[in-house]
Amino acid sequence: MPKPLINADGLLLQWGDRLFYEPVCARKAPRASRGAWSGTPSALRAQIERTVQRVPEVMVKITNRPGTRNGLRAIRAHLDYISRHGQVELEDQDGNTISGRGEVQDLVQMWRVAGRGIAEASSKREAFNVMLSMPPGTDRGAVKDAARAFAREEFGEQRDYVFAAHDDEAHPHVHIVVLARGRDSRRLNPRKADLQRWRERFAQELRDRGVEANATPRRTRGVTQPFERQEVRHMRERGVTMCPRRELFHDPQVMFDVYLTTLSAWRAVASVLAESPRADERGIARAIAGFVRTMPVVVYARGLTRSNSGYQVTVGGAMQSAGLPDQEDSPDIEH
Repeated sequence: MPKPLINADGLLLQWGDRLFYEPVCARKAPRASRGAWSGTPSALRAQIERTVQRVPEVMVKITNRPGTRNGLRAIRAHLDYISRHGQVELEDQDGNTISGRGEVQDLVQMWRVAGRGIAEASSKREAFNVMLSMPPGTDRGAVKDAARAFAREEFGEQRDYVFAAHDDEAHPHVHIVVLARGRDSRRLNPRKADLQRWRERFAQELRDRGVEANATPRRTRGVTQPFERQEVRHMRERGVTMCPRRELFHDPQVMFDVYLTTLSAWRAVASVLAESPRADERGIARAIAGFVRTMPVVVYARGLTRSNSGYQVTVGGAMQSAGLPDQEDSPDIEH
């Protein structure tokens, strides 16, 4: 018997929050807001659909690390890099364009005398180098416009920044350099949750411009490998021989211990949608079952299990522990 709509919506929000936001380990307090779907069941359903349909995921990352070269010298070098030595136009927070190497150097000098106390060399990040990117084939103009809107909303009028769109690689991407110290003297200090919010905002700006984009944690998609660092990708593209990338797990039991909460959350969401009176929502439930079966963590663990008879865990058993079907047919999700 289908669950009442109000109860179903409440269950979806509960499990959706856990699926898309909560870490694998338990938390003491619930999340205050649901940025990806703004607390509405309809927006959450759209988020689930994007995920199981494997809508392209945005990438947002900070490319400079703390403790390395991060003073004005490093800022100057990075601006030279993203402007391609003055060949690529920069745009600042006020919409002004910076063209040519001379204007880039003028910008550095302006930042130097602006009273921010940026030393020529510093052990802490005096600027954050942020890169926003999408897979090859994405409309480059939309990516640039979305990045502009993202920077305006996130950094606003309190921070100086410039950005540059690069068109010389297959995947469209935008580099942003934002000063750490704002005009109110407060320092930017993004945490992991902030980076996820940045991804969500960038994805929303892209969707507002007609580009399919999603922003979910890797664990939600069962991804077992971290992102490839930019410098590693550049070396690989130049033909440099690289060591094979290692998987994070080699024991299916350990893997499923880590991902069990995520798999259980997907199961709960599928169960709620499977009992919906709406055919489209029952279809989403079936899509979830297929999505989970082909998650990298599930496929990889299944391969390990089949190639290692010494393992005492089976993927089927782990899937059953999460309440998820390991076979092509899902007897408890209605067609």
